[in-house]
Parts: sequence; structure tokens; C-alpha cells
Amino acid sequence: MHSIVMQGDDRQNEPFWKKFEVPVSIAAYASCSISMVILNKLMIGTYGFNFPTVLIFFQNLSAVVFVMALKKVGMVDYPELEARKVKRWLPLTFLFVAMLITSLLALRTLSVPVATLIKNLAIITTAVGDKVLFGHTFNAMTLTAFSLLLTGSIMGASTDAWVTFEGLVWGGLNVCSTSAFQLYMKLVLNDLKQEMGRWGPVYYNNVLSLPPLLLPTMFMYSDWVVKAQDLLSNSAVVVVMGVLMVVSAIMTMTSFWCMSATSPTTYSVVGGLNKVPLTVIGIYVFNQFPTQTGTIGIMGALGGGLLYTHAMNQKKAGDMKASPTTQATGRAMFSPR
Repeated sequence: MHSIVMQGDDRQNEPFWKKFEVPVSIAAYASCSISMVILNKLMIGTYGFNFPTVLIFFQNLSAVVFVMALKKVGMVDYPELEARKVKRWLPLTFLFVAMLITSLLALRTLSVPVATLIKNLAIITTAVGDKVLFGHTFNAMTLTAFSLLLTGSIMGASTDAWVTFEGLVWGGLNVCSTSAFQLYMKLVLNDLKQEMGRWGPVYYNNVLSLPPLLLPTMFMYSDWVVKAQDLLSNSAVVVVMGVLMVVSAIMTMTSFWCMSATSPTTYSVVGGLNKVPLTVIGIYVFNQFPTQTGTIGIMGALGGGLLYTHAMNQKKAGDMKASPTTQATGRAMFSPR
């Protein structure tokens, strides 16, 4: 009885804002995640700022500056650059850069719904890689999810009026780079998890990506500066660029806030569910409405993604029961940026 009373007192003594931390952290993470896609599509597609490496360079730079500022005030901690870790991390950095660039290039010539569907196919390729490299097995629910993902993506892409061969190629390369990123991380860097902590991968991914991104940024300097100066005369573009830099900086913060305020299961469900409003918002913002067949395909593929999330959460729950000491640290290694 005494412990129950104490728990009740603890809840009563909780700061007022703590009662709203879970929904606010979920809303912040989902909003940033959706905004990144929509704002990048506006810049590279609608406004014609066709310099993806430049966009990514400044977005990653914003993230680095923000994380460094948080460390300065003692809010986060991460290991400084160390030759041994950098050497092992560099292949992952190049995959990280490839993943970001191919994502923007696919988004440039595809509608948001189709780009989202194709990106979701990385679930299948990564799962196949997991099976080959780590011996993971598929159950009926997982195979059903794969069928929905594949069939829905084909229905959505084949009937979309804005789909291009170029976009599909970049989308396919994005799927490959995303899966390679995740599998390399599991296969090679598993022993670095404890050393890197929660914020180490964020810092390393973003700061090590700056040199390879700086080269094309400087090479195309005169071209993108002229285009940027032309666009800055449009107040709407100024607002979009400003918000994009802010969102790029705080994206990681909101992601880890959501992880710490909720649970790995809730976080993964939010990651799956936010593709639904992203798809709807993308349709209306860019006025790219799918056909009836395409709509069915989109719904089926998004449902397949959610079903796969549910299947993985069930598997994790079973693994945790079988081994209570198992810690779910894998997600902290994946940089949301």
C-alpha cells in the first residue's frame, strides 16, 4: 500500500508539462519527418533548385552545429572524432550520403506517394539481407506484409501520371543504399554501439559526410549561388529554405526525444504511421492525385509497411521474453538524418 501511495505522489509531483511529453514528442518527430520530405520536394522540384548535394550539405551542417551546441551546454554527449572509429565508420558515411542523395534525386521526378512506396521496399531488401547474413526467418505475417508492399508499389507506380524512368532508377538505388547502410551497420559496427552511445552515430554520420559533400558543393558554386540568388527574390522560397534548415537541425533531437519519451514499439509504429499523412499531404501540396487503382495500391503498400512493423514488434516482444537481458540498442545506432 505504501508503495502505491508513493507512486501516486510521484505522479502528482510530476511537472505539468511531463503529462503531455509523449503526445508532444510524437507530434514533433512526425511533423519534422514529414516536413523534411515536403520541403525538400518543394526546393528541388517546385522551385527548381536542382542541387541535391548542396541541399544535403547545408542540412547536415545544420544538424552538426545543433548537436555540437547541445553538447556545449551539457544536454547531450558523444565521443570526439578518433582515427580508429573514423576508419571503420567511413564506409557507413558514404552509404549515408548515397542514401540521402538518391532519395532527393528520386523525389525530384516522382510524386511523394510513389517515392514513399519505393522507399518502403527497402524493408524487403533489408529483411532478405538479414536472412542471408544473420539467419533471420520469415513468418506468415512477414510474407503477407512483403506481398502487400510489392503488389501495392507496382499498382501505385504503374498507374502514376508523374512516374519517370529516371525517378524509378534513383528510387531503386535508394533502396539498395538504404539496405546496405542498415546491414553494414549491423554486420560491422555492432561492437561500437557501447562506445558511440546514443548521439555518437548522429555526430559521426553528419560530420563525416561534410567533406565528400563539400567537393561538389564547391565545384558547382557559381551555378547554385546564381540560382539561389534568383530564388531569394521570392519570399516564399526564403521561408521554405529557412524552415528547412531549422527542421534539419532539430530532426535528430525530436527523433531521440520521441524514443526516450515513448518505447521502441511506439517509435516504430509512429515511423510507419507518419507515411500516411505524408502521402496525403504530398498529394494535395503538389496536386498529384493518384488513379483509383493507384490509391488502392498506395493503401495496400502502406498497410503492408504497418503490418511488417507489427510483425517485427511481436518478434521483439517474443525475443525479450525469451531473453530478459536483451537490450534494444539497434535503433539508437540508426541516424534519423
